[in-house]
Amino acid sequence: PTPTASPTPTSSTPAPATCRVSYAVNDWGNGGGFGGAISITNTGTAPVNGWTLRFTFPGNQQVTQGWNATWSQQGQAVSAVNLPWNATLAPNASVSIGFNGSYSGTNPQPTAFSLNNIPCAVT
Repeated sequence: PTPTASPTPTSSTPAPATCRVSYAVNDWGNGGGFGGAISITNTGTAPVNGWTLRFTFPGNQQVTQGWNATWSQQGQAVSAVNLPWNATLAPNASVSIGFNGSYSGTNPQPTAFSLNNIPCAVT
């Protein structure tokens, strides 16, 4: 019998990120409150029509109030969904959203964000 050829392995290179997120914190210094400012940029070549930003807090932070998005949180998982007036992000366009939050102990920053379930570059 002749040996069967093995299939050539293929490499799976992840698609480049089509979004960029910057996350900044203004800790109020009272050991429990902070403000979070997030900028989302569409770095792709097509418009994003309707978006949901997702991230996970690495600590025990809680979103207590948000703006420029509809905010929700389950455990450490946070979602921000566009409002009607900022639902479309043209290529190279950005939207700024933010929230106030609370925590106890330390306030570590999230390190990964996704827009419509696609990982974003973080700056």
